[in-house]
Amino acid sequence: MTLGRLIFAEGHIVVPYRNIATLAGGLVIPLMVGLLIRRLFPRVADCLAKALKPLAGIFICVIVVFGIYANLYMFQLLDTMVLLSATCLVLLGYAFGGVAAALMRQSWPDALTIAVETGIQNTGIAIFILRVTLEQPEADINTVVPVAVAIMTPVPLFILWVLQKCVLSRFGICVVKNAEEKICPVACIEEGHQQHNSASVEKLLPNNNDMPVNWQFSTLNNVTTVQPKIRIDEIRGRRVAIFDKEHKRQQALIPRLEKIEVIYEGLNDEKITLIMNKGVSTPYNCAQHINEQLLKRSVVAEVNGEIWDMHRAIPTDCTLKLLHMKPEDLHQATLVNKAFWRSCSFLLGAVVESAFQDEISVCLHSFPPANVRSGSFVYDIQLNLNDWVPSQNDLRQIAASFQKFVRQDHIFQRLDVDSSVALKMFEDNAFKTEQIPHIATKSSTGRSITVYRVGDHIDISRGPMIASSSLVGRCSIAAIHKLNSKLYRFQGVALPSEIHINHFAFGILESRARKLARSNT
Repeated sequence: MTLGRLIFAEGHIVVPYRNIATLAGGLVIPLMVGLLIRRLFPRVADCLAKALKPLAGIFICVIVVFGIYANLYMFQLLDTMVLLSATCLVLLGYAFGGVAAALMRQSWPDALTIAVETGIQNTGIAIFILRVTLEQPEADINTVVPVAVAIMTPVPLFILWVLQKCVLSRFGICVVKNAEEKICPVACIEEGHQQHNSASVEKLLPNNNDMPVNWQFSTLNNVTTVQPKIRIDEIRGRRVAIFDKEHKRQQALIPRLEKIEVIYEGLNDEKITLIMNKGVSTPYNCAQHINEQLLKRSVVAEVNGEIWDMHRAIPTDCTLKLLHMKPEDLHQATLVNKAFWRSCSFLLGAVVESAFQDEISVCLHSFPPANVRSGSFVYDIQLNLNDWVPSQNDLRQIAASFQKFVRQDHIFQRLDVDSSVALKMFEDNAFKTEQIPHIATKSSTGRSITVYRVGDHIDISRGPMIASSSLVGRCSIAAIHKLNSKLYRFQGVALPSEIHINHFAFGILESRARKLARSNT
């Protein structure tokens, strides 16, 4: 629309559209394959990424070295005006992209990405068109300009990188650590006494997901969080051993397999009768007999009108509905949302408990009943960090660990145990041991506690939970609020894996989730 008209009119340039399309296809197809691998086989993608990073570095070095050697003559054609214009084009591109991103209130990583992508002009296309359309020596002469732009493009980035590494990092400015690193040091439990002297803090403390609403934390002033420090993997290993032993014991109590009739009710009055095993088969097993798409989408089940875990055994003849994240019925949508929110809180506890290093002790307190209106899922956790003010980098690191954990496709395994077993399982956590007797009194037997296992993490919850951690998609740790000297409220927001929204809309959800969530009492 501007210079192009003059160039095409007087330069007699014929654009080789077929060659350009071939080149574009050669770029797009591998990118699509890579995206599919990342989407369908995340573990394979992680392994490939580790292998390809050093290989890509080698390729870049080879291309740069041989490219310079083969085109040394072009450097003789560079003059001050060409270098100045090339530098200005690059800098203006960075500036324009960065300012536009800042005006649109993008986060720092996204603004930086937009600035870089805008500044890096597609010199490859320009060089390609000039090479295939012009005769020599005009092709070489005109290629000098895009080559100059390509040369100047990384210079500002390299200067900033050197500045960051050599100058700013000494003052703790703009240092971005590896998101996969552990945040701080965590042993799981702290020596000493936990104090809760503030009445305002007591109001903020949640009723645990399984705790009676009217229960007050009357003895928290006397809570001891643990004696000798124990590594989190040792604690989890002991809990898993107790869980497995109790699960095997309960399975052995089933004398013989009995058949039950499960009537699945689907869309458009669809009904399918399944003959399943009493006390063994689960809604997940039923979905396996129907179709794979239903199996992948099902979040929770409805058994005889009661919300039910996908991996919880069905005890008797029943009608079965399998619910996904977008049910049309408003009541079902509310129940599914609560199960999703509750599961995210559970997963948050699992991630934070193992996120710190050994010199910081972590003790999971509780998470409140799922409250979608609060805008965030929550877990209250005790840390022996008196003056910790979490940075944005800390939040990003926890979010990265959370995302990595949920991608491992852990199922939520439910087990109802006697309160004595639960006390033994959580004997290292003073908060849980105090909560367990109160929770048990509200069960149907007066002694039962429901625990869930995800990977090697076990926690208390009345449930139900979603079928698998892989049903959690995009997530963010929005805030960490300090409730008292050692108790912190971790808050996050997440979307189901089948729901996708743009960055701006997700930013609104993040902004809401940063507000201190107050428990329903």
